[in-house]
Amino acid sequence: MGKKRRSPDDNLLYLKHNTYKASHSKRSKSRWTLLKALSQISLKSYFIIFLALLVIFWGYWFSPLGRVAKISVSGVNYLGEQQIIDATKINSNSSVLLTLLQQRQLKRQIKTQVPLVKQVSFRFSNFNQLKISVTEYQTVGFVVKNDGYFRVLENNQIIKPKLQQPIGSFPVYQTFGPHTSLKQIIHLYLSLAPKLRNDISEIHGSPRKSLYPYRLKLYMNDGNCVIGDIRTLKTKLRYYPAIASRMSEKGVVNLELGAYSRPK
Repeated sequence: MGKKRRSPDDNLLYLKHNTYKASHSKRSKSRWTLLKALSQISLKSYFIIFLALLVIFWGYWFSPLGRVAKISVSGVNYLGEQQIIDATKINSNSSVLLTLLQQRQLKRQIKTQVPLVKQVSFRFSNFNQLKISVTEYQTVGFVVKNDGYFRVLENNQIIKPKLQQPIGSFPVYQTFGPHTSLKQIIHLYLSLAPKLRNDISEIHGSPRKSLYPYRLKLYMNDGNCVIGDIRTLKTKLRYYPAIASRMSEKGVVNLELGAYSRPK
């Protein structure tokens, strides 16, 4: 039997099919060539960009802009600016980039070496001018110890150096016991209104084995002495200004049980 001859319609379909395959193959090949070329261009572009960034980085690293040019400190009251700068060990040879990367370590360093520092932050302006912002712990008074006076901070920390006399208008703390510890007295002091705080010159606690373990004695700047129970004194001290105004002479204001005054 001979081969079956294609009809004219079959030949036309066969021709169209082959033409489509050839056209599709050319388009696929062209698309692949284009993608390959674009890929090569992209790789070259990335490489050029990388090299450019590398050159810029190294140029900045070794240029004066990459080094700390100036250091300024703000927020210091009792501290000196140089104390903060010395604690960082940053100088004109220090790298701006490394300083930024080591901020956490530098903050710990400052707080360890300068206990008065509560918070610290770093900021650069004009590329290489370092600005250090400091918040100090509040001074709440001075404690009598070893024949001298030591500064006490709001976090109950006692810091050196020893002073011959207290500084400023802060109260002096002395004589402590189990129920009138320095920490408890400071907590009471900070809970008072600013006006009352400024009126206090000294605060004495009760020593161990005292008959009145919760008693506090407050020596006021106006010459009066206030006696009270540390557990209730915060509430009762609000009556002190009115009582003091009615006193004809300096004396003792007893706020332990009730509220009354007597001459010294």
